[in-house]
Amino acid sequence: MNYQVLIVAATLTLLPGMIFAESGFLSDYSKLTPVQSATGTDRVYIAPDGIERIAQYTAVMVDQPEILFSADSEYRGMKPEDILALASIMRDALKERLEDGNYKVVEQPGPDVLFVRVGLTDLYLKKKKRAVLAYTPVGAVVKAGSDALKETLKKVDIIEMSLEAEFADSTSRDVLAAAVIQSGGRKTAGQKESRMDMEAFRAHVHEYASRLRCRLDNAKLPEAENIDCGDPKAREARESTSD
Repeated sequence: MNYQVLIVAATLTLLPGMIFAESGFLSDYSKLTPVQSATGTDRVYIAPDGIERIAQYTAVMVDQPEILFSADSEYRGMKPEDILALASIMRDALKERLEDGNYKVVEQPGPDVLFVRVGLTDLYLKKKKRAVLAYTPVGAVVKAGSDALKETLKKVDIIEMSLEAEFADSTSRDVLAAAVIQSGGRKTAGQKESRMDMEAFRAHVHEYASRLRCRLDNAKLPEAENIDCGDPKAREARESTSD
């Protein structure tokens, strides 16, 4: 079995000691199994015919990412524009990387369209001790993007989050693959807590999008031509030859 394609949705490292929790984003968590790789332990599922079916799609439909807070997050509040900024950064990164790989990103389902659901879940936040004064005028239109994300992270720190993905046929909605990958975060006693700044968050999202494209590339190639999608140099080398 092709291991590199099996972890089509695996993108970020599950750090040692982190506790897996079900956010409710995925359709079924019972089929997920832990898979150890060079980048850590991911929880993944692949349908019996998932690899073959994923290889046949010619277009991808990327849903707007959902944002779900951890039940025990120290701070569980965000303004609507802050949530929109996080979701938009994730979706834009996915769309950009897919289009760079000559995948057609579409807005409507079809027989040749792969539907990708993405969730930023188990979001654990801490409010900064001295957050900047942030005032949003009533009725203001806030531009989602780097500026909005920067403003968001002036007010709160992202300590931990999970990235969950589900890949399905866009017409039948048959789930072909799924994964839960954690990053961040909270430490045990005596360890320093890791807080993500804007660049760290963007790096995580960019890595997620790059690995997704790589897994889809692997699915369309003979097994002998598959690469380790967790290796940035391997991805860069293959992308440079295909340009």
